[in-house]
Amino acid sequence: MAGAAFSLAVATGGAILAGPPAQAARIVETSQPGVVVIELSHADTVAAAHLGAGRVINAVLGNDYWGVILDNDSRYRAGAYYRPDKAASWNDVTGHQVISEAAAHPGGRVVIAVYVDRTESLNGHPLWIQQVW
Repeated sequence: MAGAAFSLAVATGGAILAGPPAQAARIVETSQPGVVVIELSHADTVAAAHLGAGRVINAVLGNDYWGVILDNDSRYRAGAYYRPDKAASWNDVTGHQVISEAAAHPGGRVVIAVYVDRTESLNGHPLWIQQVW
């Protein structure tokens, strides 16, 4: 699955960069080996929302194999609940909702973290999406 997540991020990033003129997505260096962090600009986030990139996340990874960090003002934060089988807080928000909500905010964007080695991933999720606005 980690390979699929990495392919997803590369394919999605390529599609976004090939979209309408926008600031380039930025690869952020991390001190943790095996983690690729891609920071999208607001324009790239809007393009990703229009391309349906978030739907690809759910199609490839389903709902249980990627994580989300919602902005404090996200309307989807209220949907969080505790899942004993995962021993974690959970949210049924879709990738499309996460990206589209960020795109709808002035300056809103998403940051994508791809864990190339799933054993090193956060809570076993090879992909994390964070909203920022």
